[in-house]
Amino acid sequence: MESLHSKRQYILGFLAFSGAIFLFVGGPGSDSLRSFRYVWGMGHLFCFALWAYLYVNWRPNLSFKHHLLEVLLLAVLLGGLSELIQSQIGREATWQDLGNDIVGAIGGLVLFSESRKTISRWQLKFLQVPILLLALWSLWPVGKVLVDDVISWRQFPLLSGFETPLEKTRWGGSARRKVSHDIHFSGNSSLQVKLTKQRYSGIGLKDFPRDWSAYRAVNLQVFNPDTDPLKIYFRIHDQHHHDNKNAHSDRYNTSFDLIPGWNHLQVSLEKVVQAPKNRMLDLTHIAGMGLFMGKLDRPRTIYLDDVKLLP
Repeated sequence: MESLHSKRQYILGFLAFSGAIFLFVGGPGSDSLRSFRYVWGMGHLFCFALWAYLYVNWRPNLSFKHHLLEVLLLAVLLGGLSELIQSQIGREATWQDLGNDIVGAIGGLVLFSESRKTISRWQLKFLQVPILLLALWSLWPVGKVLVDDVISWRQFPLLSGFETPLEKTRWGGSARRKVSHDIHFSGNSSLQVKLTKQRYSGIGLKDFPRDWSAYRAVNLQVFNPDTDPLKIYFRIHDQHHHDNKNAHSDRYNTSFDLIPGWNHLQVSLEKVVQAPKNRMLDLTHIAGMGLFMGKLDRPRTIYLDDVKLLP
């Protein structure tokens, strides 16, 4: 029995050491699968829970109150220090990560430590319930992303039809957007995009299957509800575009004049491949696609639907 306990401690110690390394080394890039990025970000929650558990086991003679005080203090100090270091080595430092550090550390204490058994049941529940709720609140976005990534892969080569409620999360950009049921090209929904007078107001597809090499064209439907035409710019870039300083000449660029009503837009992927000035665009690693304005004299609205690749 003691041998089994010792083996478990070695395994947990190895996981704790590995977690400390992975806070600063490795991990997803900006073009990595969205669910991978989100799951990796939750490492703060689980690492600090494990570290807190091991720490209180290392100091078993202290009371639960002392454990709680020390774990909270160490979580704030070490969490803050890790975020500071990450900000200096090119990684992103966020308050959310620090919050997950604290929630994870307290969770490791109140859910798994031996000293938790020394306080009354109602006191323990008073601590456990809020921590569990906070942990679930942190994990909820990860669950949504995992679900939508599965849907995205099953829908492919449809990139967005906006028939499922999470599809709008695949899109980013400065323009406000929401799923609309009032206007649609196919199905029952489209994406309403409110463009502002801000320069380059628009949206971009940022989370999707990256390999487009088996397809010949991108097809999308855009509805202009106004009586005035509207010029819109369109771009596609691959993951190597970042290495070339996001140069305008290193991606595919074109524009379309949107007439009132539905506009059927199609872009040949053969032209996309040939677009960069000094290389071939890599269709096996597409990183983003966007629609944006140059400079509007007044806010405009468009609707986007049935964004897909054609074989």
